[in-house]
Amino acid sequence: MHTDVIFKGEKGIQLENANIQIIVLPKFGGKIASIYHKNKKFEFAFQNKEKIYKKPKLYSNFSQFDAAGLDDAFPTIDQCEVEYMGKKIIYPDHGEIWTSDFQVISIEENKVKLRYVSRILPYEYIKTISLKNNKIKIEYSIENHGDEKFPCIWAAHFLINCNEDMEIRLPKGTNYVRNVQKSSRLGQINTIHTYPLTEDLQGNEYNLSKVLSESSNHTEKYYVNNKVNEGMCSIYFQNVNLEYILKYDKEVLPYLGFWVTEGGFRGDYNCALEPTNGFYDNIDIAKKEDKIFYLKAHDKLEFNMEIEIR
Repeated sequence: MHTDVIFKGEKGIQLENANIQIIVLPKFGGKIASIYHKNKKFEFAFQNKEKIYKKPKLYSNFSQFDAAGLDDAFPTIDQCEVEYMGKKIIYPDHGEIWTSDFQVISIEENKVKLRYVSRILPYEYIKTISLKNNKIKIEYSIENHGDEKFPCIWAAHFLINCNEDMEIRLPKGTNYVRNVQKSSRLGQINTIHTYPLTEDLQGNEYNLSKVLSESSNHTEKYYVNNKVNEGMCSIYFQNVNLEYILKYDKEVLPYLGFWVTEGGFRGDYNCALEPTNGFYDNIDIAKKEDKIFYLKAHDKLEFNMEIEIR
């Protein structure tokens, strides 16, 4: 069933069944602000630490706002500049979706359909979220109504709560990852590490399938090296015996990033498995890596994400 709710001061749409309860915030890019397992009384989505949401503007700094829940990063993660139709266009920090008001097109028993028309490029973004049994399905349709292609990165920026007992499960066959931020443990950008076990800069074993304590004051960001072997990754929470599983089309989203803050970013303790169509993080880097996607004129980018809780 669906219910209109007020969640941390904002109008939301709650979808609920016997197993799972989720809350969608249309005015915040269709963010999934909560994924709650009713029987285990367990919240998967990292929560806004404030009592109410602050509304960001188009070019707001992502770190100055909630940085919580499940957002879509499009058409970039890092702010960057591109040329389109002879004009310079600035792609906002973490894209423009997270700051944007979505129109509710329709609400059914356990499904909500949302729509947004871009303020910076001639595209339309339609997002349909549905809940059935223990699965959340998110359907995307991004259509370029313009007369010229534009480069874009879509990435799942799905921030999930951390604890020390959980296990990160990257796609089968992942043997190497590539560090993409300077790290006191993984070293310089572009350093390749074995997965799941590697060595840190001090020569100590470092298990990348686990997370450090909340007091570690540390962050990491790395990607599966090259394309993924399968469109499935997950996080297993041993403390509640539940697994958060992402399933998607690896042909559409061939790259996978992983972000974790173990207290190092604002004191937050969360992580994100980030399937994406570009490698990595912004348009300039993806062009240099020759791993960039262009949405062609009058064409659509269509794909689904499935979140299974079991």
